[in-house]
This record gives sequence, C-alpha cells and structure tokens, in this order.
Amino acid sequence: MRLLILVLILILTGLNVAAQTQQSRPSSASSSQSVVRTPKKQTARSPLETKLSRVCGQWAEYWRQKQLDDVVALYAPDAVFLTGTGDRFSGRNAIRAVFKTAMEGHTSDLTPRSLVTEISGNLAYDSGDYLETIIPASGVAKTELKGNYVIVFKRQRSGKWLIIEHVWTDKPAQ
Repeated sequence: MRLLILVLILILTGLNVAAQTQQSRPSSASSSQSVVRTPKKQTARSPLETKLSRVCGQWAEYWRQKQLDDVVALYAPDAVFLTGTGDRFSGRNAIRAVFKTAMEGHTSDLTPRSLVTEISGNLAYDSGDYLETIIPASGVAKTELKGNYVIVFKRQRSGKWLIIEHVWTDKPAQ
C-alpha cells in the first residue's frame, strides 16, 4: 500500500513539474508567432503545509550538526528510507544504522529547497531539490552533489506528523 501511495505521489509530482515546465516553454506551433505561457501562480501554503515543508530543512540542520537521535526521531517506527543508489532501509533501527555510518564517514553541508507540499487526510508529501557538499572524514576531497527528494508523511494517532517514506535521488555529474 505504501509503495502504491509513493508511486502515485511520484507520478503526480512528475506530472505537476512537467505541466509547469510545459507552461513556461514557448509553444512549438508551426506559425510564425510564438506563444509564451506563463507558469501557474503558486497558491499560498497553509500553516501545516509550511510546517511540513520545513521538516526537510530541519532534517538537513540535524544532519549537518550530526544529531543522529534528532534526525531519526523525525521517522515513524516502520519508516522506509530509499537512497540515491537504490538501497532500501526499513525501520528506525536500519535507518539509524545507515545514518550513523554516514555521519561517521563524512561531514555534509546540505541545502534542501521545498518545491511542492500537499496534504490529503492523514497523508502528506514534500518534494524538492537539494545541493550538498560532502567532505570525507579524511578531508581529502570534497564531493558536490545535487538531486531531488520526496518525503511522505503520515499523521500519527498522537497527531504528530512523521516521515514514513523518504526518497533521495542524485543527479549525474554534468
């Protein structure tokens, strides 16, 4: 069920991005006049959408400060984290282990940018892009990364919103 929800969110996000991209491109009509479409106006975010869109920034700050417990606390007990390389980590313990290894191996300067946040009932998602500079513990060479993310949230019985699915993708170097 979660996979279906995630796939639907990814499809809808892709359609939304494609529609916005298409709206901002000139028409390829064969006439001598070119029609330029302006992007649809962004609607104001609700306070909850704003709060959820800020979770990724909070996550990045905890990551930069290597606050493992604070990062992991953002996830539901049965959450899933999918890496840019396609690895899947299920449950807080597995997520904690992979994050601990990563934090021990390097320092990160991560800057996410939320682009779309939507809520439907007890589910919500935030989608955006990021830039990241990774400095290995050895300090030898920095790596510059950029990519996209999708975070799926679920409102818990307590009313708190926690991450249930988290996907990062890396764009190939140009």
